[in-house]
Amino acid sequence: MDETRGERAVRLAGRLLRLGISHRGVTELLMFPLDDLEKQIDWLPLRKAKRPGAYLIEAVRRKYQPPKEFFYAKDQIEAARIADTLDTDPKPRYR
Repeated sequence: MDETRGERAVRLAGRLLRLGISHRGVTELLMFPLDDLEKQIDWLPLRKAKRPGAYLIEAVRRKYQPPKEFFYAKDQIEAARIADTLDTDPKPRYR
């Protein structure tokens, strides 16, 4: 079941309030595209911000790019997936 914009906004508002963002700040952030807002919230733990709420507001306003750790994590997952498909048996297979 897909969330409506209103349901999604309520869920994101709760996440923002838990980060210590004021009601006024939450209202402002919910005016931005929800996809962009959600990405910035998801990336926040990778950013190691001293003031997460303030950092998040600036990240959304200025459309910060993903942190480098985001790309590194994706590369690690892809490498693990590829490694799982490699044949590591030292004996050659004959048909």
